[in-house]
Amino acid sequence: MDDLEKLLAETDIAYRRDCTLAELTTFKVGGAADVVFYPESVEQCAALIRLAGQAGKKLVFLGNGSNVIGSDRGCRDWIVLSTRLTELSLGENGRICAGAGVKTVKVSSFAAQNSLSGLEFAQGIPGTVGGAVFMNAGAYGGSMDQITVKTHYLDETGRLCVLEGKEHQFGYRESFFSRNPGCMILSTELLLTPGNAEEIHGRMEDFRKRRKEKQPLEYPSAGSTFKRPQGDFAGRLIEEAGLKGYRIGDAQVSEKHAGFIINRGCATGDEIMQLIRVVQERVKERFGVDLECEVRYLGEK
Repeated sequence: MDDLEKLLAETDIAYRRDCTLAELTTFKVGGAADVVFYPESVEQCAALIRLAGQAGKKLVFLGNGSNVIGSDRGCRDWIVLSTRLTELSLGENGRICAGAGVKTVKVSSFAAQNSLSGLEFAQGIPGTVGGAVFMNAGAYGGSMDQITVKTHYLDETGRLCVLEGKEHQFGYRESFFSRNPGCMILSTELLLTPGNAEEIHGRMEDFRKRRKEKQPLEYPSAGSTFKRPQGDFAGRLIEEAGLKGYRIGDAQVSEKHAGFIINRGCATGDEIMQLIRVVQERVKERFGVDLECEVRYLGEK
């Protein structure tokens, strides 16, 4: 029994030591993860934060891994998956409470089933509620800042805290949590608007069709690779720079939508990062625009 297993012997937190970042991310790239934890309660999450402090380890919190590029060299930090924090309940006056590990698609469908509008944009976003709050996910004119009213989380010491309203500090693809990645989101309360179920389902179906028609959903990716530059679109700039379809190994600028970098099958994290840099350099040279990466890099440099 090594030092880690001795430390964990006092807990009942589920974990794995035979996992890769490729298994944990929608890009399907990345080397071995030293350890991945699956806490199932607030108490386990708090205990894990304290254990990491004792072991001198950094924690990395993940949901569905849909906005992450995994390092080919793996990750020595402790990875914590929120996928077992799956509370989902209907409150009063249009409120829904969702655990950090609930998939956004599931919450969107749950809202529609209860004739609540405001989450239609999330139908098709391949992440979790925690990840959506972390990055203020959005699409088709909707975003998490418009509907998020309260979030329960643990700070870096394991203390239970609450954010309400403007305390979330939402910005474009950012929040209090993206600025404080040592905090762990537990659950979020959403405030939605009563509506007509048939109309809500109709908007969701429209968004699904538009995604299927315009996005390269048939390949592993992390969604939109770059943040939208002010007054323009990353995809347009990349296409105008002549990079649509450009590839390094199996990493490619999508031929369907230039705002997406895809894994054609056997791409590595290094190839994806190299391609991102090429795109940023070419767009800067051609248009003078600095494209900011929307996806996070996970693991060893």
